[in-house]
Amino acid sequence: MIQRSTVVVYGAAMLQGFAFTLVPSLATLFSAAPYSIGASAFGALFIPLTLGAIIAAMFAPVLARRRGMVGVLGIGVVANIFGLVALIASVAVRGHGAYVLLLVDTSALGIGFGLNFSAVNELASRLCSRSTRDVTFANVLTGLGTSLTPLFIGAFVARGIWPLWPVVLALAFTAILVLSVGWRTATPAPVARAHGKIPLALLLFGGAALLYAFCEGAFSSWATTFVHIDRSFTLATGEAALAGFWFALTLTRVALALSSRYVPARIAFAAFPFAIAAAFVALPLWRTPLLLVVGFAIAGIACSIVFPYAMSLAFAAMPADEDRVAGVLVGALMTGEGFGTFAIGLLRSDAGVALASIYRAAALVALALAIVAILAVRSSPRSAVKASV
Repeated sequence: MIQRSTVVVYGAAMLQGFAFTLVPSLATLFSAAPYSIGASAFGALFIPLTLGAIIAAMFAPVLARRRGMVGVLGIGVVANIFGLVALIASVAVRGHGAYVLLLVDTSALGIGFGLNFSAVNELASRLCSRSTRDVTFANVLTGLGTSLTPLFIGAFVARGIWPLWPVVLALAFTAILVLSVGWRTATPAPVARAHGKIPLALLLFGGAALLYAFCEGAFSSWATTFVHIDRSFTLATGEAALAGFWFALTLTRVALALSSRYVPARIAFAAFPFAIAAAFVALPLWRTPLLLVVGFAIAGIACSIVFPYAMSLAFAAMPADEDRVAGVLVGALMTGEGFGTFAIGLLRSDAGVALASIYRAAALVALALAIVAILAVRSSPRSAVKASV
């Protein structure tokens, strides 16, 4: 029988993926009447989304000391519901009022992501003795929600009923909130947390998460642009490259989650960044549609396991500091993702640097990630690293 805690953790993980990419998936709809939001105004919606996620993730340890991580998850779920309600309400408002509601929506969804995703990762690590497998599955489900959102939105928009989708998500989040109440009362008192001096391992695992996020963002945010604009292939080819990246990333996470006892986490965590560097070097060299789609799929495989393994290894290395581990790594993830996307856009638009050149330089970031990952594993007690499996 499936336990309530499993439904809460995995359900919250998948719903978070659906919610976090909801606004990007509605870009075409928001550019048309009655919203008529310009490109710059639409881009500004992502500022509170990113900042909200970063700030919330950094405050997650503080909230966890007072309410426990299940309580943090509950607050994150409530923030997501609030954001979805604001999005639904924007349908009945016109002009400036609708845009304000969308800003409220992205702010709340960002806060919800920072809190909920931090809680989901830590709580997944406690579901059973297979920490690496469970954390990886939680990340698989969040990624699956992220990748499926455009498909659901497309189907709802085509039928003229797109507001129904955020209603469905809000109701599903409400169900998760209700289920978490009983679990919260059954959760044992939290163990004493080590919230004094910042451990070296936490800095290293956080640095690895930040560097990884830069690399992932370089692929996921710019795959379509690289293939369609820089290489002058069809938009469909660009979208296929992006789909290939996420499809390969998700499948590899599933495969490694199922085989976690046979694939040492510490070795994979240190080795996969070298594959990321190889993908950055190879993509500028490949100039046919098939090779580019394959190249981004390889990049997805290379990126797949780094963050879930960073999270599970960090939990195992610092069991008395799990709350701070979750907050720091999720905050680092969002910081790296946001900075990477912004920096690459600045280099490409203002400095006129081609994406091919940026990708070659980004290989150095991947190599830096490999070095930091190796140092992070070496800074952890070997017994703790083994415990993550």
